[in-house]
Amino acid sequence: MENILAMEYCSFILYKNCLRFIDMKKILYVIFILFFAIQFISCKSTSTNIDDVRKQIQKENDAFLKPDKASYEVFRVLLTSDEYKVIQLKHNGTIERVKDEGGDKYISDELKRLDIIDEARVGVISIWLYPDSGRIMKIRAQRPIFFKEIDALLNDDLMRWNFKFPKKVVEPTRFDIMYRVVLSKKRSDEEIIKEVQQMMRDR
Repeated sequence: MENILAMEYCSFILYKNCLRFIDMKKILYVIFILFFAIQFISCKSTSTNIDDVRKQIQKENDAFLKPDKASYEVFRVLLTSDEYKVIQLKHNGTIERVKDEGGDKYISDELKRLDIIDEARVGVISIWLYPDSGRIMKIRAQRPIFFKEIDALLNDDLMRWNFKFPKKVVEPTRFDIMYRVVLSKKRSDEEIIKEVQQMMRDR
C-alpha cells in the first residue's frame, strides 16, 4: 500500500511540474529524479508484494468489466499495453461502436512506453455527437486520469471512434465513457534509467 501511495504522490508531483516547466530538458530531469525517488521509497518491496498488487489489479479489472446495473456510463474501456476491451452498458438498441481493431492495437501499443510502474487509474470522459451525422462534436474529461500523457492519449483515442445507429436516429447525442488504464512494469530499473538518460541527451 505504501508503494502504491508513493507512486500516486510521485505521479501527481510529476503532473504538476510538467504543467509548470516549459523546457523539456527540465521536465525529463524531473522524471529522472522522481524515478529514483520511487525506487528509494519502494526498495523494501518484495516480489510477493508486487504479485499481490498485480493480483489485486486483475481482480479490479474483472470487476470493472462486470459493473452493476446502476452504472451510468454507456461504454467502458479497459486499456492496457496488451489489451483494449470495450463493453457497452446502455442504449444497446440505438447506438453501437464501430469496431476498429487496428486502432485499438495502436492505442495499446502507445501505452507501452509508460509501463514503468504497476498502477491502475480510472477516468470518465463525456462526448457529444452531431444529431444529424452522429459524428463526434465535442470531448470533455469529467474525471481526468491526472497523468498528462494518458489524458492526451485517451482524447486521441476517442477522436477515432465512430458509431452506427440501428434505428437510423442519432440517440443518445451525449453520454459518458469510463476508462480504466492499467500500467504494468515490464522493464528492469536499469533499462528505464537508460531510456530516460537517452531521452535527456536527445533533447
